Amino acid sequence: MVIARSVGRNAPCPCGSGKKYKQCCGRPKPPAEVLYIHPPKQDVDFYVQQQAMRDVQMGRPYGLIPLGVPALANVLRSAGIAVRGLNYPLERELDRSFDLRRWLRAQAKARVILIDLHWYEHSYGAIRLAEVCREVLPDARIVLGGLTASAFAREILERFAAVDFVIRGDAEQPLLALVQQCLGRTTAISDFSDIPNLTYRSAGRVLETPLGYCATTEDLDRLDYVDLSFMEHHTEYFVHEYLVTDLPKARAALKTDPFLGRWIATARGCKHECSYCGGCKSAHKTLAMRDGIVPRSPAVVVDELERLAAAGVEQASLSYDIAELGDEYWRTFFSLIRQRNIKIGLYNECFQLPTPTFVKRFAQIAEREHSCLAFSPLSGNERVRRLNGKLFTNGELINILDALHLHDIFALVYFSLNLPGENGETLKETIALAEQICQLYPPARIRIMNSCHTLDPLSPMAVYPEKYAIDVTMRTFADWYTYCRDTQLGGPAARTELHRGFVLSDPQGRALEAMADAWDAARAAHESCWWPIPPSW
Repeated sequence: MVIARSVGRNAPCPCGSGKKYKQCCGRPKPPAEVLYIHPPKQDVDFYVQQQAMRDVQMGRPYGLIPLGVPALANVLRSAGIAVRGLNYPLERELDRSFDLRRWLRAQAKARVILIDLHWYEHSYGAIRLAEVCREVLPDARIVLGGLTASAFAREILERFAAVDFVIRGDAEQPLLALVQQCLGRTTAISDFSDIPNLTYRSAGRVLETPLGYCATTEDLDRLDYVDLSFMEHHTEYFVHEYLVTDLPKARAALKTDPFLGRWIATARGCKHECSYCGGCKSAHKTLAMRDGIVPRSPAVVVDELERLAAAGVEQASLSYDIAELGDEYWRTFFSLIRQRNIKIGLYNECFQLPTPTFVKRFAQIAEREHSCLAFSPLSGNERVRRLNGKLFTNGELINILDALHLHDIFALVYFSLNLPGENGETLKETIALAEQICQLYPPARIRIMNSCHTLDPLSPMAVYPEKYAIDVTMRTFADWYTYCRDTQLGGPAARTELHRGFVLSDPQGRALEAMADAWDAARAAHESCWWPIPPSW
């Protein structure tokens, strides 16, 4: 267990709230009326049993909580509702003897339990968590939300009695109204049918209200994404959110400094249709009635960076590529950071390629030792790359990496082994591009990764499989639930087509395990910066 450094009672609280510790986390918390619990990918009980067996390789639990959870919890707290949060994978990492049922019994006054089902990887774990909550606190109302819950809201309520509500799309306004109704604190609404974006049961039937709430910039600017003081072990959570620049350095830093990194929101929505992404423009339109991008104001984001830096956070990861938000946006953003003399690292995933001017300005503003720009060329074959949504050439990528090298910026480069179009022949081009990058960049300042995708609900691949010459094998929530149940452990099969939700229409088109072997073999002499194919889903 990592022990957080002591915090003076007059020091800024490390949760990032901006309050002094004695005024924030140093005070006893009132009994919780609302619980938030982040599920593991695994079954609650399976997770306990298998972690006790040292010869069994657990799959990744995915302990990173969704970006919007702090904002949602703080909306409730600002309305006077006591919220307590728990990251179950983190609790199990800190203490292998942690007993979720015992913790739940200690929260007997809770009337509402919130469980995130944002990423499909939690489809099984979130439902099993809901069932355990129902077992221990049978009178509490259980609410799910997130992209995956939104996509399958009706099916979830039809199949799983432990879940009472699903909030679809944007949740701030609907969640507050729902919780106030469950707590009996409002007369403004007569019943659940008055709450937008809600799927619920009434007289044995599953009902849905219209998508009547979609957040505007003004709505997003009012949210607090920083204050995590409602979470158990929120200080340790800073530790276990990975630092996405120099990972070996991050692991070493865990012994001395617990405040590494946090994600903050820059926008909602997207303007791209990348083949594999369930958060693409069309998915946001379907799930939230959002058309394109809704940015947060640069000044509001910089306010949060200032709070995080004051609390000792070394790196802030930006949820939406600020280069994609336009020149005026990122220039204002960087100017405000400089004006306020904020010293913090930045991690920005570039959806396409930024300009050299953006790279230069990024290097001037961000704390470079804790900063990183990430790129997703996906394949070394430019036709495969375009098919899957990335619109730049190998030459353009090398040129922008040259600019990063010139300014000594850490780079992260993502490939994908199994996207449509990639096969044994195109992989040779991917390996050649990775080798070229290794020759260009010092190994201590770059990481090159490759992995297999599983089908995202509502991704273009799932909706238009014929465009990508694939056959889809996962369509319902039950399919993703079964996938997660069957992939709780890591193992060699994670390097194959097994449990990926799609196959090539021509099944002889590639041999994925052989491709994984070829990628791993090409790492020779580049092991420090070129990562192998992950052995888990």
